[in-house]
Amino acid sequence: MKKTLIPLLALAVMVWAEVKIEMAVRVEKMPETLFDFYNWDENCGDFGCWGENRTVCSTDLDSNILYGCPYEGETIEFYVFTGATHSWRDVFENQLKRYRKCAKGTANDSTYNAVITEIESVLVSEIEKESQSNNKYSKQIIYDYAFRTIMGHIDGPGPVFEFYDYAMDSVKVRNAAISSIVPAKYKLETIRVQNHRLTISPKLFGRDFVLFDVNGHELRRGTLQNNMQLPAYPTVIKIQGLGTRLLK
Repeated sequence: MKKTLIPLLALAVMVWAEVKIEMAVRVEKMPETLFDFYNWDENCGDFGCWGENRTVCSTDLDSNILYGCPYEGETIEFYVFTGATHSWRDVFENQLKRYRKCAKGTANDSTYNAVITEIESVLVSEIEKESQSNNKYSKQIIYDYAFRTIMGHIDGPGPVFEFYDYAMDSVKVRNAAISSIVPAKYKLETIRVQNHRLTISPKLFGRDFVLFDVNGHELRRGTLQNNMQLPAYPTVIKIQGLGTRLLK
């Protein structure tokens, strides 16, 4: 088991060593009844990701897929980063369901089902075809829902991707944080993550640590204890006298 664990951990570090936008998708001119910002449930938070704050946020389903929505509604943009573990289609549906709940059900079942069916039959199949021909998601795709039209593959951000620069800023921050990770000075077997809990060797008990997210934001600090609860997303831990380690 240990012989296979070490290469897998090394591969995880390599994957996270270079974050980039693997795919960008813009879906525009969806039914107006999907969007009702004036009826938004404040308990849902992150309204700015859908509106006037002009930013992108991580999706609920996958922290490596970001989204943003212009204030006028009817349009949503997604940015799939290196390390994403869910399909774009699943994230799209999940975000629409969440939006429907937060907007207190502004559209009926048939409207939502029609959007998902259309996306599945036209856009998802186009994305899959593109990925198979290039062995990766290498393009930016724009889909005009009202006219059922794929508006071509865009090689650069162009004016139609309103949140591209914000997504690229996130990529740069993540890469800067990851590039600062130095090789750990302890064996891989002495620390591991299972079910979002940290298992450590007894010789590490009591050492000071600081836990960061991959953007370099400090999450918490303290002294190491076995079976510590970790977030469900990748983090970076810095242990006193031992260096820094990516946890995934």
